[in-house]
Amino acid sequence: MDPGALVPGAEGIPAPAGWFQALLLATFVLHLLFMNAMLGGSVIALTQSLLPKGPASQHGPDHLIAKKLPYVVALTVNLGIPPLLFLQVLYGHFIYASSVLMAVWWIAVFLLVMAAYYAAYIYDFKFEALQKARWLIIGLAVACLLAVGFVFTNNMTLMLQPASWPAYFANPRGTILNLSEPILIPRYLHFVIASLAVGGLAAALLGSWRAKRGQAGGERLVSLGLGWFIWATLAQLADGVWFLLSLPREFMLMFLGVSLSHTAVLWSGVGAALLAVGLAMKGRSWHAAGALVAAVSCMVVARDLLRQAYLKPYFSLDDLTVTPQYSPALVFGACLAAMVVLIVWMLRQALKAGRES
Repeated sequence: MDPGALVPGAEGIPAPAGWFQALLLATFVLHLLFMNAMLGGSVIALTQSLLPKGPASQHGPDHLIAKKLPYVVALTVNLGIPPLLFLQVLYGHFIYASSVLMAVWWIAVFLLVMAAYYAAYIYDFKFEALQKARWLIIGLAVACLLAVGFVFTNNMTLMLQPASWPAYFANPRGTILNLSEPILIPRYLHFVIASLAVGGLAAALLGSWRAKRGQAGGERLVSLGLGWFIWATLAQLADGVWFLLSLPREFMLMFLGVSLSHTAVLWSGVGAALLAVGLAMKGRSWHAAGALVAAVSCMVVARDLLRQAYLKPYFSLDDLTVTPQYSPALVFGACLAAMVVLIVWMLRQALKAGRES
């Protein structure tokens, strides 16, 4: 069977594809940073809750992280909607098909996210009352988030490979996973290890913010967070080599010199990550954060280039029919501006309430 015959026709778009592609990449960078901080922060809190120690302290790393987790989860979920929508605009005929193939697991994502959200709230509001059961609640959140990441990794790899879609005829129940794909595990680990690094740096930034204001627990959180960031980033580089070697040979070579643009984007990201590690070793957490944002941005672009390479036999963004309709874009822009204003207002109110309490 010709896999291309299984790919649905692409819908027209109301503006040039480049606009949606830029919005997809920009919003995904934001989502990725918060998503990694969410999962990484949860893992750090879990490990801290498992360590033998005395009575719970309001200024311990696990408690300080607990108070921020509900906010981070909420921002992660909301920032995840725009890139998913822009992905559907450009690649809807691929992501819809792969989502149907694994529909049971895809629908379960919403239940898992809600369970993680509730666990984050319980972990925060009932932190002292939970006592020794604290690790069970944050452990539930971590398990749910890890499962969500695994489902997403399966879907994002399955959408790239229409050659795997005929598996539907042997299993039409919506329970297909892309387990035979060589890049699945290294790509998933790339996401998990990155979250430990970003979560560690987010904790260090929180600690730095507290330390500058003379608040207890800040310096300890900086030391703990930078340690997680440095070692996880080094592990991430090692897994990145595995991920690169797991790619089909022609794609791997594109990032190893065959394509100048692909090579420049990937190794700029690696260089920025190494720079971030060097800055973190010197205790310069805010400078390290700037380098990290640059590294993540480069890796998001490299990910997009890889997606285009996988789909090239079946589809190119140039194939999309553009039927100009700019009024929806104006409405979207106005809504986006209003959303930014509301988020800034919400964060300011939350910080004000924290200071008053």
